Amino acid sequence: MRCLTNSEIHKWLAGQGMHHQPLNCGVPVAGDFTIPAERRSRLMLADYLADLLAKDGNKLIEILPGPQRQTEEWELMERFRAGLEETRPLIAAPGHLFKSGDRREFRSLLTQLLEAGNRWSFYVYAAPSHTTLLINERIEVWSPKKGVRNELGRHLAPPQAA
Repeated sequence: MRCLTNSEIHKWLAGQGMHHQPLNCGVPVAGDFTIPAERRSRLMLADYLADLLAKDGNKLIEILPGPQRQTEEWELMERFRAGLEETRPLIAAPGHLFKSGDRREFRSLLTQLLEAGNRWSFYVYAAPSHTTLLINERIEVWSPKKGVRNELGRHLAPPQAA
């Protein structure tokens, strides 16, 4: 895994033919699902998402800044990044790029973010499927692959198609 600055995030996404933060660009949402409230269900969701996106060799998690962050979550995030030899603060390098060999780290970061409930907001970009997820208290999906939306719909109840 390596961390990316905002400009590096834009460059990587452009190279993949993907939109940066499609919600802000007006790209229509393909699916909209509620995140489970229970901690155990959120941890199971992290594993499920890691498995669902495993076929994509490249994944980018962009953590969005927000004033609601608690000190404990920031400290956990800084420790996670330091463990992967990232010394820049999250605000300077909010992107986390994972290659196919980084599956364990990808799953670990998803777990950490979802375990905290809806205190983190983040995008997950997966290539080459061109799938984008915005995760906060909900999961919004953009993907040309209907299978991703359908699989999430089967896993999360009740789904609300956008």
